[in-house]
Amino acid sequence: MMKSGKLLVLMTCFSSVIGSAQMIYPSYSDSAIHHPIIETDGIFDLQGSAIRREFSNTLLFGGFIDEGMKGRSFEKHSAVNRFGINANAEVRYINGGGGFMKRDSVAWMIKGGYFALGNLIYGQDAFGLLFYGNESYLNAKADFSNTRLDFAQFQKIGFGIVNKKNKSSVTLNVVNVQNYVDGAIRKGELTQNEDGSQINLDIQGSMLATKGANFNKGLGLSLDVDYRILVPWGKSTTTFQVLAQNMGAAYIYGGMQKIAVDSSYSYSGFDFETLTSDSNPFGDDFSILDSLGVERRDVKRFVPLPGYLQVAKLVDVTSVKKVQSFFGIRMYPTFSSIPQLFAGAYWKPTELFHVAGSVTYGGFGNFRGGLFLTLNLKQINCMLGTEDVFGGISKKGYGESLVTKLIWKINS
Repeated sequence: MMKSGKLLVLMTCFSSVIGSAQMIYPSYSDSAIHHPIIETDGIFDLQGSAIRREFSNTLLFGGFIDEGMKGRSFEKHSAVNRFGINANAEVRYINGGGGFMKRDSVAWMIKGGYFALGNLIYGQDAFGLLFYGNESYLNAKADFSNTRLDFAQFQKIGFGIVNKKNKSSVTLNVVNVQNYVDGAIRKGELTQNEDGSQINLDIQGSMLATKGANFNKGLGLSLDVDYRILVPWGKSTTTFQVLAQNMGAAYIYGGMQKIAVDSSYSYSGFDFETLTSDSNPFGDDFSILDSLGVERRDVKRFVPLPGYLQVAKLVDVTSVKKVQSFFGIRMYPTFSSIPQLFAGAYWKPTELFHVAGSVTYGGFGNFRGGLFLTLNLKQINCMLGTEDVFGGISKKGYGESLVTKLIWKINS
């Protein structure tokens, strides 16, 4: 029976994981598997290259966005800007006490997870049009070309096998797609005269999105591969990890709506107040979508899942070294984010408490600094931290982050 102290630690770790998760750094490597293990990984992360946390939090979670808040974010924008959201949760059970298919060196594993990942690429004028309106671009041109939005929300359950000696694994998952969006404006230009009475719009783009509120809109398969290799490192050895997660596709049999536009449109002779009044200056039968040549149709198709690749040097929590380094690179091949580089140091002041710090660049934003605290017991290894210390304490930051990890070695 588990002691009350360990139960409290376990409940605390699980409470921080519910609703969020994914592989995080520093990733751990320890002794070979001899007992059943429960592992969880978690992350809730907002990150942008120009939108400040005060603005993104208010926009996503409610509140009033004043002119000062908009202005402080608007002035930080450049020609190309990124913003992303990542909220995931994954739990794994490894039957380390037994074997698989009469092989004692291999254990079987089951896992389940929730994943929500979104990514937006846009220019400064796109932000300006959305939050300031077209009046800010009188007698000027607003260019919102090369805007791209990707979002996927899905759940998975999988079965895999694990090498009990080095913890390399491969898992095949069944995936339920809840929501999916893939949109792009390849060319978007809006020009106006000085009083807004003449407007020219040139736009080319498309969007593909799931429809309705059903929980299940599509099914698919994905593959998770965790390959670990021991390499010489100074006078000893260290473990490197090649990780591929959620690599696969799903068929959206519930149907998706495809919207496409490739047109130019001009109008003149109306002032701004007339255009925004209740009456339709173009006539009751006028449709702006029809005039722009917008096409809508329902489709059923396969879509790629937002898988990611990570190559990293791992941390060995059983090592006698007081300080270890970790570093690596993470990429989302099917999304528009840039590769994310990370590096850091892992410090063991005592056997019970460990501390790690990291620096990252890329992904959905720019530079960030992280801090991670680990409680290392005989049966339980629990980590709680953030990839963005500055964003967590200051509204001037460009995101916020909460990461968790739990390893429970049952009956060890």
